[in-house]
Amino acid sequence: MEASSRIVLDSGLVLTRCDQCREMHGGRTPPTTPPCETCRVDLNEENQDAVNIFYLVQSQFIMGMNGPIAINQLAIHAAMDLYDIPNRRECFQKVIRLSRWYIDEMREKNE
Repeated sequence: MEASSRIVLDSGLVLTRCDQCREMHGGRTPPTTPPCETCRVDLNEENQDAVNIFYLVQSQFIMGMNGPIAINQLAIHAAMDLYDIPNRRECFQKVIRLSRWYIDEMREKNE
């Protein structure tokens, strides 16, 4: 997820905090790699519920021979019920997208 802090340049180009960090690290002599893996960005407020639910259910991945293959959707619904999440469908979709991203990251690490 990209940082919620944004700068809009006169040209109309929008830079996020992540873009700024990548540019800063790339401009160093010698260039360095930004710490994306360990960076904690400010979340957009509209994503806060989904991230909170994801953290609650992150131990509920369905495992295959080579790592996680899906997330238990019933666990997502149970967590949303428990925490009275208002826009459940939107939150559910975001948690699913986040879990797919996480699964893809795990697959890349294992290759």
